[in-house]
This record gives sequence, C-alpha cells and structure tokens, in this order.
Amino acid sequence: MGRVLAGCAAASALLTGCGVQASDVIEAGGPATVPVYPAYKHRAVLFFLDAGGRLTPAVRSFVPDLSSADVPVSLPKTLALLLTGLSDEERSAGLHTDLPPGAEAGAEVKTAPGTVIIRLPLDVRPLSDGARRQLVCTAAFAQDGDGTAKVTLVGDDGVLPAAVC
Repeated sequence: MGRVLAGCAAASALLTGCGVQASDVIEAGGPATVPVYPAYKHRAVLFFLDAGGRLTPAVRSFVPDLSSADVPVSLPKTLALLLTGLSDEERSAGLHTDLPPGAEAGAEVKTAPGTVIIRLPLDVRPLSDGARRQLVCTAAFAQDGDGTAKVTLVGDDGVLPAAVC
C-alpha cells in the first residue's frame, strides 16, 4: 500500500510540474460580434411586450424568391405585421401586445431620412406607453436598421410628439 501511495505521489508531482509558467491575463480585444441571421434585408424586427411589460424584439424571417433576393422587407410590411399581432411562437414565448385590434386596417406610413410618420385609423392619445413604444421601436428599426429614426404617431385625435426608440 505504501508503494502504491508513493508511486501515485511521484506521478502526480511529475504531471503537475510540466514546466508551464504562469502568465498574466492577455488582452485580446472586445467580445466577438455575431451577425444575426437572417440578414437585415430578409427579416422584420417587431417589438412586443413580455410579462413584465418590457419591450422585447421578435425577429420574423422571410425567404426571398429569386426575383426579390435584394429587396428588403419594407417598413409598411413590417408595421402591418406588428399591427396584425403575434405569431403562435411569439405568444407561446409569453409575449403580448398592447395595440388595439383592427389598427392594421387603414394604417399609413410616410418616411423621410431619419423620420417616420405613422397615421393610424384610431385615437392615439389613449394608447398605453407600451403600445406607443411598440410602434415607435418597430418603425425606427425598420426605417434605418439601428433604431435612431424619429417616429411621429398621428391619429383621429391629433398628433403625438416625435419619439425615438
């Protein structure tokens, strides 16, 4: 038994002292960035609310046909998807919307560089903060890809001040 323990101790000493010297932490730059698939032009980023009322992005992808491979998903199409509501997957993930049903009928979008105007066929002042943020962030990201566009909501009851995501 003593020989076995001595042999294990000797083997352990040999294996742990392999001559590797300790070193300091080596800086190698920031974290890696990973592109989100599908590519920007083949996805729509919609914003819904989680159970705590926090704005949460949901990505819907589109497989382009050969004739439209370079045509991005349009802002009006993205907005129509948001106003139509959640997919089964989004709903099962616990997301919900504060947008009223029927808002998609008659919604209009006008754009200029860095700005979006959304005309809805309803009163916009009573919309909850969550509903407003859903509209603003979805439109802002669809307009410029980085969410910096200013978005103005217009309804039957007037115009809300421009907002950013």
